[in-house]
Amino acid sequence: MKLSTKGRYSLQTLVYLATCRENCSIRSISEATGISSGYLEQLMIPLRKAELVEAERGVQGGYRLARPDITCQEVLSASEGDFEPVPCKGCERTDACKTHQIWALLQSAVVDFSKQVTIAELASHLVESEAGGGI
Repeated sequence: MKLSTKGRYSLQTLVYLATCRENCSIRSISEATGISSGYLEQLMIPLRKAELVEAERGVQGGYRLARPDITCQEVLSASEGDFEPVPCKGCERTDACKTHQIWALLQSAVVDFSKQVTIAELASHLVESEAGGGI
C-alpha cells in the first residue's frame, strides 16, 4: 500500500475546499496548497467523476465539495483506485505467508479507518482557527 502524490494532493485539496465558504478557483487552491494549477486540473477530473466535487463556470465559479460527509476512503478510491497489499517479492505462498497476512490485516485496518474519517473532520481545526490558507 503506497499513497501516491495524487492521493495526498487530492486529500489536501478537498481539505482546503472544506475550509472555503464560497467556490474556490484553481488559482486560489494552488496558492493555498502549493500544488500547481495544471496538476490541480488533472486531480479534479476523477474527483468530479466520483461526484466528490462540483464545478461552476463564470465569474463566481470554481470548485466546491459536493457534500459535507465525504470520507477519506472516497477520496482515495477516486484518486488512487482500490488499496491492495503489495505481495512479497518473489513469494508464491500468499495463503501461507505470514508476512503477506500481516500486510493484508494492516491494509484492512487502513481502509476501515479511512472510511470513518471525513474531510470535514480533517478540516475542522483549520476552520476553527480560520487558517484555511496555506495547508
